[in-house]
Amino acid sequence: MTDQITIMIAARNASATIERAVRSCAGETHVPILLVDDHCTDDTVDRARAAAGGALRVIAAPDPGGIPLARQAGLDAVDTPFATWLDADDEWVPGRMPGMLAALEAGADVAVDAFDLHDGVTGTWLRTLTAPAFLARDGGAVRLFERNWLPGDSPVGFNVSTFRQAGGYDPAVYGPESYDLLLRAIARGARFHWRDRVGYRIYAYPGSVSRHIARQRAAVAAALRKHAYEAIRTLYLHAGYDARVAAWALVSVALFRGEPDAALRFLEDASPANADPDAILEPDGPWPFAEGWRRAFTRGVALLLTGGRDDEALAALELAERVAPTAEGANNRGVALARLGRMDEARIAWTLAEERFPGYADPRTNAASPEAFAITTHPLRRLNSRNDYR
Repeated sequence: MTDQITIMIAARNASATIERAVRSCAGETHVPILLVDDHCTDDTVDRARAAAGGALRVIAAPDPGGIPLARQAGLDAVDTPFATWLDADDEWVPGRMPGMLAALEAGADVAVDAFDLHDGVTGTWLRTLTAPAFLARDGGAVRLFERNWLPGDSPVGFNVSTFRQAGGYDPAVYGPESYDLLLRAIARGARFHWRDRVGYRIYAYPGSVSRHIARQRAAVAAALRKHAYEAIRTLYLHAGYDARVAAWALVSVALFRGEPDAALRFLEDASPANADPDAILEPDGPWPFAEGWRRAFTRGVALLLTGGRDDEALAALELAERVAPTAEGANNRGVALARLGRMDEARIAWTLAEERFPGYADPRTNAASPEAFAITTHPLRRLNSRNDYR
């Protein structure tokens, strides 16, 4: 049994899946397993002990429990230099440990594998999720400030000291608590290692935490507010990105934070008047959109969020539609039309948005309850991912 890395599992009433999770790692890795009992009232702990065959240590999460407090209890208790999380309803892929441990021992603060995504109800494999190439360049992890592009943010391997020095898990950030901690680690210069090898199986369920989009958005906003705009800009410049890429990053952060006036200010630096509307600033980057569409769409979003400027927002979104018809452009155009009292046209726009992207939640929400408009603040994901809009 190695004394270098610990596999940690936080569980609350996970008796249906805990044996699968524990068995997936207990027999293959021969490393200590730490179970954080998050106030289980079923036989989760007994099942985990039986499945582990003696390799399991159990600690209790403090009151009142919950994912962030349970993860922090594990981070406080782990006594190896490195650690990784395994969710109680997921699986470890055999053969994962040697590569992860080698990367961490070579100096990486965070090691990220590719994941296989499965339907939790049927077990059917859905797709393989890998970290996009733009993250793997030197300093590329800073792009996580713009959106969480990771295939999964909690089951990464990590240097325990790095996570402790970054402040640990914030009990007020529920859902993206690992993303929040990773951003703080990045701000302190954490080094990432990226692997294309699949090392983890995610089982996605309809009621999972990541499906609660409104709560997720609020938590992401709270995480991003911990970082000053100028500090983020400096991180980008030090990582070798130019001023416009850094400004676009600030636009994204401002929109997630719900600060549209700041987004409009940063937009002037990100996409100046002399920018070529047909050019794509980063063809291989996270936002491979023509500048004309990106500027018009983003301006329309910010004006919608500002309030009281719906005519201007509609003009910007109609320009975006003329440049490149998209599902998110049609949805937001529908919101502007509805606010201006043009409800019949708004419903047509929302229907068009769903036709362009089947399963897209925002236009469906708007059509069903047009008093609480769902504005899509960022372009829909074009990368292979676990898509929150489906």
